[in-house]
Amino acid sequence: MSRAAGIVRAAAVAVVAAGVAVGATHVSGSLQLASPGERAGLPETSSVLVDDATLVCPGQQRLGGVGLRDVEGQVTVAAAAPDAGTVAGSPSGGALSLLSGSDASGLAQGDAAGSLVSSTTTSAEAVFARGTKGLAPGLVATQVWKHTGDDDRGLAVTPCQVPSSDVWLVGGGSGASRTERVVVTNPGANAVTVTTEVLGRQGRVAGTDDRSISVAPRSRVVVSLDAVAPDEAGPVVHVSATGGVVSAVLDEQWIDGATARGIEDATRAATPGTDLVVPGIDASGSVWARLANPGTTEALAQVRLLTDAGPVQPDALRAVRVPAGSTVDVAIPRTTGAFGLGVRSDHALVGAAWTERRATTGDQMGDFAWTAAAPRITGVGGVLLPGLGGTTKRLLLTSGEAASRVQVRIGTGDATRSTTVDVPAGSTVATDLGDADSVWVVPTSGDVRGAVSVVGSDGGVPTFSIAAVLSAPVRALSVPVRQVRN
Repeated sequence: MSRAAGIVRAAAVAVVAAGVAVGATHVSGSLQLASPGERAGLPETSSVLVDDATLVCPGQQRLGGVGLRDVEGQVTVAAAAPDAGTVAGSPSGGALSLLSGSDASGLAQGDAAGSLVSSTTTSAEAVFARGTKGLAPGLVATQVWKHTGDDDRGLAVTPCQVPSSDVWLVGGGSGASRTERVVVTNPGANAVTVTTEVLGRQGRVAGTDDRSISVAPRSRVVVSLDAVAPDEAGPVVHVSATGGVVSAVLDEQWIDGATARGIEDATRAATPGTDLVVPGIDASGSVWARLANPGTTEALAQVRLLTDAGPVQPDALRAVRVPAGSTVDVAIPRTTGAFGLGVRSDHALVGAAWTERRATTGDQMGDFAWTAAAPRITGVGGVLLPGLGGTTKRLLLTSGEAASRVQVRIGTGDATRSTTVDVPAGSTVATDLGDADSVWVVPTSGDVRGAVSVVGSDGGVPTFSIAAVLSAPVRALSVPVRQVRN
């Protein structure tokens, strides 16, 4: 091989390595060549700030499903990067953009750190939030769906997500008027093949793992879970992508007879594990936990309540059996206020919690929320709260085995206030957010997860949603490549 050919090959390897490392983010590449006669050492990898990041928002979740009734909501999408200084070393400059659909139509754009860029959308297309240069590290985006005045009423506050090739979604149930749609979005430039597997109370739902769909570039596909797994009372959906990465949410609406029970988006749960933390349960009514066992051996789990007074172990939850390849729903003892769940098991599980708020008069219409087991927040995380005036908003932080300390930055218009929050081990702490339109969480120690609870009212009927605080894209792995003498 000639030296020129070797250099070309080294550059190609560098491009491939960078693509694998960053996924939905981008860092400037580097190529290091050994001079003639120099002994090339092993490349040294380094962690660098991303300079291009994209998050995926589902758009109008209840539009565009073949054979499904369309329900248009008022959808607002917002994106922001944290204030200067939140991410150490972040450069100045850059742009924030909200883009829609396969042609990447521009919806809104801005260039100021800490300020929200927002837009509404009425189309059945996904929305992509993009940050470049100094506005890429710490990028956060959130979508708010609202519908009022009839049986389709409800509120869904949905964090926009970094895409992945492996997504677990916990949500849904049985009933003639309880409908679920899995909205899968491909943010990439090439078509992606997606398969879905559904676990249920009696095991894996037959035939679901044989189904595959192709998702066109920068497009989305809506899959009816009722068509894939009809009458399944406790579904958990596993979405796997080949040829690229995707974002997926499970959008659920429930009308119980003639009673509107609400709407919610279930977002990606933590990957199967033996020590799960479900944060952000804000209860005034029933609470259920759903556990799924994707393995081939029965799992034995212990479920604890992580309250503001520390961990509580209900007797009924000391030993919960989860059959192989199956799901179980377990009732959580009635508890009001904010808490989390700690789930320990001898085999890896997936988990989430469901809770609701209902009117106390009439036919007791209401709304519900799903909150999934979450990985700890690293670097910085946040939730944006556009168009939610007149609601009660609370940040709910839950620690695992270690006590945590976090810096919380609460933004209202052009003003920002900061506070330090200490979360004891195995506990949950709630912070009122007032009329904030953004909240940022920067962990300084410990092992913390978080969510934001939003409670409102529509003509006396509660509206309710819980949005996870997800780790924002901040750093990526840079792999330099050195020319090896041939």
